[in-house]
Amino acid sequence: MRSPLFYFSFSRMKLEEPAAAYTVNQTVDPLVARAEALVREFKECFWFRHPDAKVRNRDDVPLVIKHLREYGDKRAWRAAQELRKCL
Repeated sequence: MRSPLFYFSFSRMKLEEPAAAYTVNQTVDPLVARAEALVREFKECFWFRHPDAKVRNRDDVPLVIKHLREYGDKRAWRAAQELRKCL
């Protein structure tokens, strides 16, 4: 039985890392990163969110825009407007 991180190859007698276990896409969409920053900046607009929740992908961005407009002040509304232009 193979471990998910490493397995021992008896044919080569060395420790190997399977390539498939580490194929994680680490690139972050700048739009998602900006939405996450706005969520942290305007916490009062996201009272319903768990503190550890993250903006995962572009599908979450319209919800961020909606709550910035609905619960935010003029600065939040302008930030939502700029975020909306990027969609």
